[in-house]
Amino acid sequence: MDIERLKQLAGITGNTNNLITMKSVEQEMAERQRERMKNVMREEEAERVTLEPLPYSLDALQPVLSKENVDYHYNVLSNGYVTRYNNKEGDPKFNYGGAKLHNLFWQQLKPAKEKSELDGPIAQTIEANFKDIKGLTEALIEQAKTIQGSGWVYMTATGTIKTTPNQSFQPDVLMPIDMWEHSFTDYIPAADAKVKYIEGVVGLINWDAINRRVEAWD
Repeated sequence: MDIERLKQLAGITGNTNNLITMKSVEQEMAERQRERMKNVMREEEAERVTLEPLPYSLDALQPVLSKENVDYHYNVLSNGYVTRYNNKEGDPKFNYGGAKLHNLFWQQLKPAKEKSELDGPIAQTIEANFKDIKGLTEALIEQAKTIQGSGWVYMTATGTIKTTPNQSFQPDVLMPIDMWEHSFTDYIPAADAKVKYIEGVVGLINWDAINRRVEAWD
């Protein structure tokens, strides 16, 4: 990725001199990530979290995700993290992370019958790092294979693919994909269940929603 794109993601705008280097931009981004982590910690101390309403019907993600899968995953599991956090039951970080990650996951999807054009800042990031959506999908699949037990695979705003265990929320999460087994039960017992699931979910991504996250990345 070139320095101008990194400057954009780091929030460095206006006239800059030749002293702006790749290293200084990366340092600025690291500082912003530390600030986001502080914000996450402050949010974890908030009294309540909410489960955002789905922007589509329970059956809208079929055939990628069945209505039964979405119903259970959203109304029971996702809602459970929110309820337990608000009631101060169990591990607050675990439940907060579950609520935060699931809100991001559900809100970035679109109905299977609708199209979403890849354009804007996220298109530039994907082209620079993976060439195209196929390359991105392959990178997500390969990184997901490294997860031991349960967790999430995700892309950052700079196009890095990472994983996080269990329900551990990270401040650089841009586009998370749930890799807990309940997420891909529609594809079990196929040997390539995880592969088919990730391919399907990437096809459901609302790139406008991802672009809005990138633009708000300050």
